[in-house]
Amino acid sequence: MHNIKNTLALSIALLLTAPSLAQAEGFYGSAQLGISQQINDSQAIGNNIALDADFPAEFDAGDGTVGSLGLGYVINPQFRVEARLGYRESSFDETLFGTGARDGEEYILDGEIQSTTLTLEGFYDFQNNTAFTPYIKAGLGISDNSYSAKLGGTGVAAFDAFDGAADGFYDAYADDESTEFSWNLGFGGHYQVNETTSVFAEYQYASFGDVQTGQDSFTDGFMIEDLSTNEVSVGIRVNF
Repeated sequence: MHNIKNTLALSIALLLTAPSLAQAEGFYGSAQLGISQQINDSQAIGNNIALDADFPAEFDAGDGTVGSLGLGYVINPQFRVEARLGYRESSFDETLFGTGARDGEEYILDGEIQSTTLTLEGFYDFQNNTAFTPYIKAGLGISDNSYSAKLGGTGVAAFDAFDGAADGFYDAYADDESTEFSWNLGFGGHYQVNETTSVFAEYQYASFGDVQTGQDSFTDGFMIEDLSTNEVSVGIRVNF
């Protein structure tokens, strides 16, 4: 009985000290991987198809993947900060049909969006007497965005060769890049595996600013106003 009591007391002590060990002041590194869901759709811009009410108004911008590496510092058991370098990529291929004068005409928008972000993020950890610690977070930074797209389908068949290649797509929209202000809000939880390592799961809403393709000689192009995502990821944290 005495051994059982000692074992139980030791187990409880280890459980109670695990969170404090995880939050010891100092640096840590993190890595995570997840999925992202584009919130806003892609729409035409310019003085041609964007003004045509019979052309499809919006194309679904699709879903993608996200990954990041971070370097953080634990200030105290509740607060920590982390610099994160992230990369996101999504591709889509949606088919829509025109209306009115374009009724029955097929339009296929084939696009790819890439965003590289650098953010500084603040975390508040809700300490408790278990090895699991929930947290909330917010971040600010910059995002380097690029958007490439081509338009296919019967609705643009007559313009297919205008880009120099008869491949079923009109591809005269140059790839475009821009650097925008980025911010995010999120929550998650990490579980302490041992004194130096924890695993975590996280959700965040992230905004990366506007992104668009180049415009062709007709001023046509495509744009996503306020490129934003819902993201869910899992990762690992290692204290130095």
